[in-house]
Amino acid sequence: MNNRILTLGFLLLFLLSAQISFASVRNSVEIPSDWQEHKISAEDLVKWKLLGKGKVFNVLNAQTCLSEAEDSQGVMLMSPESYGDVILKYKVLALTPATVLVTILSASDPLEKKGLTIPSDYDGGMKLLNADSKNYLFAYKNAPHGANPFILKNPASVQIANASHPDMMVAGIYYQVEIAKIGKDIRMSIDGKRVVEMQDTTPHGNGNILFRIRGTAGLTASCLIRDLSIYKPGN
Repeated sequence: MNNRILTLGFLLLFLLSAQISFASVRNSVEIPSDWQEHKISAEDLVKWKLLGKGKVFNVLNAQTCLSEAEDSQGVMLMSPESYGDVILKYKVLALTPATVLVTILSASDPLEKKGLTIPSDYDGGMKLLNADSKNYLFAYKNAPHGANPFILKNPASVQIANASHPDMMVAGIYYQVEIAKIGKDIRMSIDGKRVVEMQDTTPHGNGNILFRIRGTAGLTASCLIRDLSIYKPGN
């Protein structure tokens, strides 16, 4: 009798593990078979354009550190290339509890479909993103701002999707992040779990990718990024 109960227990545990594994695969962003992967090394990522007051540099084990200055309005890294439909996969670790993480897709000038022009006096503030450009803004690890993960469509800061629960991200731990724009589908997963998603019937076109960080309550932000892959449709 005890053996039968033990066997049944192991079976239930196996089925539960399989169900959790299946859910993680289902919630991860699927890569279309005809898309190409472009791995961005730490040496390449550190060469992305730095915007705002802060610094970017590489540290041990192929990690790229992005850090804002004391008087920062936010600091960003901008991709040298422009992308239309795109999937990002990367690992990110907040170095301070006050750090809020933001990733931006399809950043371009309001009347431009290819990329974003940066003013010569740009200070890292949000006006460029919220009012002066088109983009999709994904905010996460944003408990320091008192919010759940969300997606904004800019210009005009239209909040088109908002997570019903916090993402529970904390400083000092690497998380696997997947962010995608595939046609009308806009989505984000963290550690294989779908966090927030939406459909946009009038999607933005091509634009730059940006990684942004911002501190809270006078405390500065910093993070580490590694293992960045960018997937896009093949030629």
